[in-house]
Amino acid sequence: MGTRRAFKGQVHVRLSPEAHEDVAKEAFEKGTSISGIVAQSLMIRRALKNIDPWKTVAEIREANKNVDIDELEADISKAIKAVRKKARA
Repeated sequence: MGTRRAFKGQVHVRLSPEAHEDVAKEAFEKGTSISGIVAQSLMIRRALKNIDPWKTVAEIREANKNVDIDELEADISKAIKAVRKKARA
C-alpha cells in the first residue's frame, strides 16, 4: 500500500430494512449489539477465508481423509467452549 492510513475501527454499512431487522433481532436475542454481530461475522469470515465454499463433499472428504476424527471433535469442542467463555466475560 502506498499511502498510510489510520484506521479508527468504524465501518458504516448499508443494509436493506429486512436485513437490518434480522440482525437487530439476532443481536437482541444474543444479548449483544449489531456491531458485535457484524464484528463476529467478520472474524469468522477471516478464519474461513482460505476455505472454498464451492468444493464438493467428495473433494472435502478427500482433502481431509487423514484427519483424526477424535482430534477434530476435540478441537471443535475446545473452540466452542472458548467462544462460550468469551461470551460470558
